[in-house]
Amino acid sequence: MKNEILPHAIHNMSNNQSGWIEFTLSKAALMITSIVILAAFYQIGADLSDMQMQRQLDSEAMALKASIDDIGSISPDSIRLNSTYTLDPGHPTDFFISSEYIRSETTYREQTIHSAKPLTFRTLPLNETEMRNHLLNNFNGQTGTIEQPLITDTTTILELLSTVGSQEVMLNTGKIVHIEKTSIYLKNDSEVNRLELVLVYQ
Repeated sequence: MKNEILPHAIHNMSNNQSGWIEFTLSKAALMITSIVILAAFYQIGADLSDMQMQRQLDSEAMALKASIDDIGSISPDSIRLNSTYTLDPGHPTDFFISSEYIRSETTYREQTIHSAKPLTFRTLPLNETEMRNHLLNNFNGQTGTIEQPLITDTTTILELLSTVGSQEVMLNTGKIVHIEKTSIYLKNDSEVNRLELVLVYQ
């Protein structure tokens, strides 16, 4: 006896196959939509995490800047002319200082995040001895103290300080940062002027 497929059976099989294809496509579309939503969710999470790390880096750089500004704002005739600062970022971070800014950077999620804050007061990444030696070598043995004022004008000494301080110095997070206010004395004819600056060193 021959097996015969009736016309209505063919029609039903066609409907079933069409329904199965629609179901499969709907399920695939749902999966794609879910993947897109999850990807967007994780991207938002990553962005928020990056923003949090950026804020933390900014906060650390700002805290060091505030300590430098605090000493810079003190009168040179004040008793307290120095302080210390401890770098404790809590995660691997590099700190750099020049005469114009503080910069910090860290690697997070395979990306390098930076933060830079301008310094308010004239700053040098040198200690007192290093600074006086620079002056001694450039001004015929004069160290810029009140006993040995520099025989020069303000523009010349500012150009020298700018050149000396333009090179970034990397701070060691395992060492204390010393912040000190000092003065350079300039003599022009019979008048002696004082140039104030902040020294930051380890």
